[in-house]
Amino acid sequence: MFAVDKPAGRTSHDVVARVRRVLSGAKVGHAGTLDPDATGVLVLCVGNATKISAFLMEGEKEYRGVGRLGVVTDTQDASGQVLAERKVDVTLENLREAAREFLGRIEQIPPMFSAVKIDGQKLYRLARKGVEVERPARTVHVRSFEITSIDGADFEFVVTCSKGTYVRTLVHDLGARLGCGGHLARLVRSRQGGFSLENAVPWAALEEADAAAAIGRAKVDPDQALEFLPECDLSTGPDPVRAGALLPRDRAPEDVEGVVRVRLPGGRHGGIARIDDEGVRVLHLFPPGSTWGRGRRTS
Repeated sequence: MFAVDKPAGRTSHDVVARVRRVLSGAKVGHAGTLDPDATGVLVLCVGNATKISAFLMEGEKEYRGVGRLGVVTDTQDASGQVLAERKVDVTLENLREAAREFLGRIEQIPPMFSAVKIDGQKLYRLARKGVEVERPARTVHVRSFEITSIDGADFEFVVTCSKGTYVRTLVHDLGARLGCGGHLARLVRSRQGGFSLENAVPWAALEEADAAAAIGRAKVDPDQALEFLPECDLSTGPDPVRAGALLPRDRAPEDVEGVVRVRLPGGRHGGIARIDDEGVRVLHLFPPGSTWGRGRRTS
């Protein structure tokens, strides 16, 4: 597992395809897409690690960006068609006060230009045909939404949020709250879980002859990649720890729930579980460390 600093103009699939070529056809997947115009941390999994890519998405994300007030677009970012333009008369304090209303657990309606599926159809395909459908709101968590500066209609921000949060929708809704509208002008994902820009492989490095070596230097094992998850110690107890097992709830700390990494007999962190009222469900057990990264595409 490692991160690439995705450049603007490249899709997440472009990055996966490039890494796949560098690694001679290895199985490669990403853990959370980035819009083509966005840049920054794109977490990739290689070989057997692709089986747990979904759990990496549980990691909190940090974004740095620029919002532009007074202009509303159909995509909620700079790539879309302008739907409305309004006068902007907003101060830094106005912005910061409005941003505070989007902290904590909030409801977001996914944008039409998104990969969310409604009745089996991706929204962006409907949007390209000029069709708009009703979308159910989703609950997301915004831990911080800091407005750092404003210059005319443009403002800079840093947001820390849960998976599933559409930052462009956050900016769009902030503009609506202020009465002037707005859209996302620029976005950088600066962190996802334990991966940051500082330890991401630059795109330019993937075009060099020693690209595979650059990837090798950036790789981390699953336990390190999942350090952001709380721990559940299953190293003792009468019940066997195997994938799919449902263990008693009292095997886990009372104040821990949701997705956790588990400590197995012998002391190593060796898997992932989900804790809820039913108990501790073992979702995945890691193979021995030497087998991570193996595997080729089958199609």
